[in-house]
Amino acid sequence: MAKVNIFNGMISGKLGKMVIVNGKTGVYVRSLPTPNDRKSEGQLKQRGKMQQANAFLKPLKEFLRIAFVERRENQNPYQAATSSLMRTAFVENELDFSHVRITEGTLSPAKKATASISDHVAVFRWEDNSADIGAKENDKAVVLLYSPEQQLAFWEIKKETRKDKYCLQLLDNNVTGTFHAYLAFINKKEDRISNSEYLGALELTAHVYDEEEQ
Repeated sequence: MAKVNIFNGMISGKLGKMVIVNGKTGVYVRSLPTPNDRKSEGQLKQRGKMQQANAFLKPLKEFLRIAFVERRENQNPYQAATSSLMRTAFVENELDFSHVRITEGTLSPAKKATASISDHVAVFRWEDNSADIGAKENDKAVVLLYSPEQQLAFWEIKKETRKDKYCLQLLDNNVTGTFHAYLAFINKKEDRISNSEYLGALELTAHVYDEEEQ
């Protein structure tokens, strides 16, 4: 609908997608600006990364209170974890599990750690580096086995410490799939934690029953 006003010889108003403008040298007709709702490429990439981060962290909400115990006072655990992922975990806009820090803190991390799995028992091993700065022999192991595809995580603060050099993690017999393994250490008071170490992807296959169990 056209709407034109005439006042003291001056004309103004809209004609469809055109607008009438009075200038110093006459009356002009201009096209109305077209709204642009398109997001920039950078904004779309950032949105995609945030969606991946949120999906990754969704099953870990309880764990994050321990994992980011050293977070800033103005952050909650989820915010601290999201910030860490956005800083460190993306390679070419895709979340890379080997770059993820599932814990972040100031203790000395695990040294020469490995993880393996057999018959639904995961074995975590490490060297005793309790003599290093930022480490003590009674720092407890923190383990996480996580399947993002299944949104399934097994985690525990173990009784085993740096000086024990290994721990076991039992898994449900009915669970299978690829699980990413991480290891960290937390102090006795559980108010300081190390950065996690990524120990690879472990294949959890169907449980093997002995003939006597069948």
